[in-house]
Amino acid sequence: MRHMERVYSAKIPTLDIKDAYTKEPDERVRELSMDEQNDLFDALRQDFHPFVKFVFMTGARKTTIRDLLWRDVDLDTQTIVFRLKGGHRMTFAINQESAALLSALPTSNIPEHARYVFTFVDQAKNERRRFVLGGFHGPWLKAVSIAGIKDFRFHDLRHTFATRMLRQTGNLKLVSRLLGHKSIDATMKYVHVLQDDIRDAQADFSTLGSIQSRENSRSTTRKCS
Repeated sequence: MRHMERVYSAKIPTLDIKDAYTKEPDERVRELSMDEQNDLFDALRQDFHPFVKFVFMTGARKTTIRDLLWRDVDLDTQTIVFRLKGGHRMTFAINQESAALLSALPTSNIPEHARYVFTFVDQAKNERRRFVLGGFHGPWLKAVSIAGIKDFRFHDLRHTFATRMLRQTGNLKLVSRLLGHKSIDATMKYVHVLQDDIRDAQADFSTLGSIQSRENSRSTTRKCS
């Protein structure tokens, strides 16, 4: 633009580039309550349960689980390889609960679909096929609506995993690694979980303890006398 101003003697208006940038709003974190979780599974199609449960267990993204192949699963060592965004891969250790879920999964009798870990029943053809996000969307929204769950997206299952794991372990770096974040900065949105736990603990804890109780008791005795 400055080159044009010099060559063509054109007056280029001064632009304040900083005004063109706006800070992205912080991503809101929606955690599913246990009652909401139970209501969701009550309303969800049975053949969709393993897919959704595995998100609860791993916090992986929907596309990551959709594309999971049996060759990426090692039930003997209880490890799986997730194919992440940008072509990256991450080795993920699973627990006995997750391994049991995977080992019980039915496979498709269609060769091009049998290599995928998670499949659903095509009710029109009565055969198992790999998940496609378009076909998943309708039944998911229907289940959320029937369950009466408000302000909840599928991605919030990932948030639910992260908040529960952080609450249980108190280890932000661990949660960051499990989510596959490149930087812990992306995980900082879950810090409120620890802050809430600290606030709850402080509500039931007195640093003065019995000293304050004893002084209160003495004060009450003096007033009575």
